[in-house]
Amino acid sequence: MTHPPTFIMSLDCEGKWGMADMLQPFHHRDITNASLAAAYRQLIAMLDRHQIAATFAFVMAFALSAGEREKFDVLDERRNPGDTWLRHYWDSVKRGQGDGWHQPEAFDMVRDAGRHEIASHSFCHRPLGDRSIDGAGAARELALAAEAARLKQVELKTLVFPRNEVGNLAAVRAAGYLGYRSRLDRHGGKAAALLEEFVLWRGPQAPLASADGIIAIPPGHFFNWRLGLRRLVPPAVTRARWRNQLDACVREGGIVHLWLHPHNLITAPGTAPVLEDVLAEVARRRDAGKIAIMTQCDYCDRLQAA
Repeated sequence: MTHPPTFIMSLDCEGKWGMADMLQPFHHRDITNASLAAAYRQLIAMLDRHQIAATFAFVMAFALSAGEREKFDVLDERRNPGDTWLRHYWDSVKRGQGDGWHQPEAFDMVRDAGRHEIASHSFCHRPLGDRSIDGAGAARELALAAEAARLKQVELKTLVFPRNEVGNLAAVRAAGYLGYRSRLDRHGGKAAALLEEFVLWRGPQAPLASADGIIAIPPGHFFNWRLGLRRLVPPAVTRARWRNQLDACVREGGIVHLWLHPHNLITAPGTAPVLEDVLAEVARRRDAGKIAIMTQCDYCDRLQAA
């Protein structure tokens, strides 16, 4: 066994920032401050029931209150009029669709729970891949996230890249991160991703070689979001898929990394009971001493100590 059996759960906490440039009417209808608060409350209660610590990677602008936002000139259109990424945000707010962009209550729930890692998902979900932004731009985005973290009195130690666009690792290292969630190589687009949900036998992932002085955390797999065509995947298949992966991890070692967005529980409520069943499977193996549950930061700390 080359690596102890390990389970990681990470959540991309972004509200409307995650789909800023592709917002649809149902996003404005469904993703509201109230529904987001309810989703985070549901997730935290679920994790508490099973005593599971997770990594909540926040878009830090999403976590800011109205008063805190005044400290960031970049969010003010009058001071930053040429920002094409933030144009989506400003236009939405002008149309009276400001609900769902900022939910500091969700951040407070996670921080007050006391068991979870608060990680970075950038400042405003600006893509950070090498083809999307240069190193200086990436450094500015990460510096703004760090400034917001200081305001919130937390330290960001790991990063989840917006849109899973991994890049500008020198800027990430310079910003002081221990590690980042890597990207799963996949071909075939959404159709292939949907078909993969029916593959019941999938092994755990092995530790990855680190690059640029920071740790590449195994990318894991997206938890099936029961919306649209993804509703065709029977819950029993999803349960079996994750159960088999956990059992293989117990036998062989390695990492099982589950990730999703909290707002997936809003747009597809049927996701929650299936997720809880899988977390119960994780907890049973943990309680039997067969698998360790770690946050992304815990995982990085363990590798550094090895």
